[in-house]
Amino acid sequence: MPDMVNVRKAHAGADSAGHTWPSDGAVIEVPVEHALMLARIPDGGFVIVEGADDAASDAGSDMLDKESTKSASTRRKTS
Repeated sequence: MPDMVNVRKAHAGADSAGHTWPSDGAVIEVPVEHALMLARIPDGGFVIVEGADDAASDAGSDMLDKESTKSASTRRKTS
């Protein structure tokens, strides 16, 4: 079992152990035991991510979703 795992936090910020997520949806490595505790927090916004490749592709798809939503709302405002 690995010592560290990737954890995504829905909103930028820090946890009680001093780990910092610089932006919404950021992924950082944290110790496995701590990651398991974070993932158990109801509505905490923490998700354990399988691997670094998954973390990067998930973050990229989130950005695309945000951009497409932003574009759609901009089109409605300008129509």
